Amino acid sequence: MSTPLDPATTAELRHELRTPVNHILGYAELLAEDAPRDTPTGAALDAIREAAREVLAAINHALPPSGASDESALQALLTTLRAPQSRILSQTAALDEANADAQFRADIAKIAEAARHLCDPPSARPASGQAASATGNVANAPIGEAPSVAHPTPLGGTATIAASRGRILVVDDVDENRAVLARRLTREGYTVSQAAGGLEALAMVAAQEFDLVLLDVRMPDLDGFTVLERLKSAEATRNLPVIMISALDDIAAVVRCIEHGAEDYLAKPFDQVLLRARIGASLEKKRYHDREADYLRQVLRVTDAAGDVERGTYQPGALDGITERDDELGRLARVFDTMAAGVKAREAKLHAQLSQLRADVSIATSEHRAVTALSDGDTDALRPGALLANRYEIRSVIGRGGMGVVYRAHDRELSEDVAIKTIRRDLLATDPVLAEQLKSEIRLARRISHRHVVRTHDLGEADGISFVTMECVTGLTLRELLETRGQLAAASTLAIARQFAEALAVAHEAGVIHRDVKPENALLDADGMLKVMDFGIARIAAASTRTNAGLIVGTPMYMAPEQLVEEAVDARADLYALGVVLYECLAGTPPFVGQNVVSLIAKVLTTAPAPIAAQVPDVPPALAALVMRLLAKSPNDRPSSATELVELLSELG
Repeated sequence: MSTPLDPATTAELRHELRTPVNHILGYAELLAEDAPRDTPTGAALDAIREAAREVLAAINHALPPSGASDESALQALLTTLRAPQSRILSQTAALDEANADAQFRADIAKIAEAARHLCDPPSARPASGQAASATGNVANAPIGEAPSVAHPTPLGGTATIAASRGRILVVDDVDENRAVLARRLTREGYTVSQAAGGLEALAMVAAQEFDLVLLDVRMPDLDGFTVLERLKSAEATRNLPVIMISALDDIAAVVRCIEHGAEDYLAKPFDQVLLRARIGASLEKKRYHDREADYLRQVLRVTDAAGDVERGTYQPGALDGITERDDELGRLARVFDTMAAGVKAREAKLHAQLSQLRADVSIATSEHRAVTALSDGDTDALRPGALLANRYEIRSVIGRGGMGVVYRAHDRELSEDVAIKTIRRDLLATDPVLAEQLKSEIRLARRISHRHVVRTHDLGEADGISFVTMECVTGLTLRELLETRGQLAAASTLAIARQFAEALAVAHEAGVIHRDVKPENALLDADGMLKVMDFGIARIAAASTRTNAGLIVGTPMYMAPEQLVEEAVDARADLYALGVVLYECLAGTPPFVGQNVVSLIAKVLTTAPAPIAAQVPDVPPALAALVMRLLAKSPNDRPSSATELVELLSELG
């Protein structure tokens, strides 16, 4: 009874016997590509390939991948192989005698050497890696180079093909395996590098860029399984495609490689058409991944550029390269670069405008003397040192208006200064529902949070005094600035206009219309930062005083025509009022002045304002035209929103 062979031994024998078949078929197919079939050389090569396939079929039958075989089957196989071996050796001998080309004869010698090992026991064969070296071909090409390979022809000529389709690393410890595969791939137009073991392969991948690795499984220093696992576990090489190529073709090896991320597994000897297809598919997948990774890197550059714009550090042209792309990202980058350059230019202009405004505020602050004393008419006055609501310690008077007095106070609970605006008792006494309306308006005002808006904190009542607590801002009102400076330069006016418009835009988006835009309701600190105050209060004041024309809050000179005649009022009424403020900044006087309220209202409703250019010739025409547009009698002739006004102002120099 024959002795069974264990699965490991069967797999080893199958691997060893198939390896020389791989060499025979590899070189024979390379040479056959240059030899017409109707020639003696072509016919001989076809005979060699047919015999090699006969050998392969016999090996697969006697030593199946399942591992079920025995010694008698092995001995029968070795006997069976002698006939095709003899045919191969006779054909190679004939070819060697008939061809004078040295390279062709060297390749025929490799086929003959492989054929002589077909019937030898594995233990009698040369150690792995000791097969004859190729002479003058890519087997000895320097690592990392893209050699051109001289392909032999039956007549002794050569055909040089430049490698360019992709960079492939062939990893195999057997010289002939690498040599024949490198020859094949170079002929296909690839740049080929070679590694004789797993450790060398890992070092080369770390030092060079490759598009694909063809990796043998069985290598003495570091097997292909370990190399694959290391490549796929490293971030830098995780997406490098790997095709396993081995004479070891048992299902367990295939499964292990696929599970660890191999793109494919080809058993040697492999079909050249199948190899070409799978290499092509793997490289296309790699190219797709590279394009996707490059696209994401470019997207990240655009994202970073957006952050640079926000920080004010973006340099026009920073997206060069991306702007040259002929796709959506390229178009986005071009638009972004143009917009960013425009933003940078506008920021430079705004910086210059703000610098001029700071200078004006600085001069005005040194000349201005704030009112700090209370008059006898302040019946609801709170004296410095008084404690309101057992929480707010009154420090000083900031100012006064039609609704009451504004104080600086210290919030003992939060240990910070606040502004407190008291609401005159007589205003609230005239209408029993006014207090509830005031609460509603304050709730709306508290929704506005912006750097150019004085933050409204709360509505309170103590000792019969109703009051509103607000953010405390140190500085001058725009009214005080105008009283000191008379009129402002275009640069300062633009800085005021831009900040005022931004404040109105955010308020309007929150559903709050100011209704009392005027210089008294705009504060400027030492840095030129403007803050608008009294959102949510003006409507209540207006409602409580409508019965007395002489007490119309905000004074008629800043009210839009539709507001004066009690028509429906929307955000464009605030834009009209801002136009009046800007006119006054440039000209030093409001567009309409009357001896009394009635005559003033009549002018607002019926008279066109004098053109700014006629009073101040050096005002930029575009700025003058925009101010006059804001003063249009009909709301429809003004900018449609504060947001639009912000954009219009940003375009002015």
